Amino acid sequence: MIKKRKFYIKFLIILFLAFFSSEQAFTETNNPSQWVENIGNKALIILEKDSLSDEEKTNSLEKIFISNLAIKRISLFVLGPYRKNLAPSDSLRYFESIKNFISKVYAKRLSLYPSGIIKVTKIEDKGKRGIIVSSVITFDNRPDPVSIDWWIIPSSTSLYKVFDIRISGIWMAQEQRSTFTSFLSRNNGKISNLIEKIELQLQ
Repeated sequence: MIKKRKFYIKFLIILFLAFFSSEQAFTETNNPSQWVENIGNKALIILEKDSLSDEEKTNSLEKIFISNLAIKRISLFVLGPYRKNLAPSDSLRYFESIKNFISKVYAKRLSLYPSGIIKVTKIEDKGKRGIIVSSVITFDNRPDPVSIDWWIIPSSTSLYKVFDIRISGIWMAQEQRSTFTSFLSRNNGKISNLIEKIELQLQ
């Protein structure tokens, strides 16, 4: 009985050490390059599934973006100078609508591409502004690769969050900021009008 107990204790110690070592190794190798490649590979796996419809692929991609986007920071950024007009009573509704809208925009843009292989080509540390990870995706049935730059920032809830994505030279959040500020300039800066417009587009 004593020998059996010693065996279990020894087994638990070995199991604990193995778990701790694997966690430590994961932390040490979990750099910006690997983090972006992990996100990209998750998306590419969805794109290569022929069993999924276009709508199902978009919905699955949306979930990836929702969990990895810096929603609050993007939401404030796209308002430009009108962010001061965001009333506390509208903020929750606004953040929720932006979360659904931005993730849908990103997912739809990416769902246009087939499956492929992502490779990080460059990492640019912007200090407090975050890190820009440049990548290239080569596709199985397309001769020309696509360049995608990921602007990521540190997060308190995970390692990083995506602040913006540049596909073929166009930063998507910045493009959205131009669209939103243009709308607000024609609507006396009323964010409630913008929320209604976003919610209509999501229907």
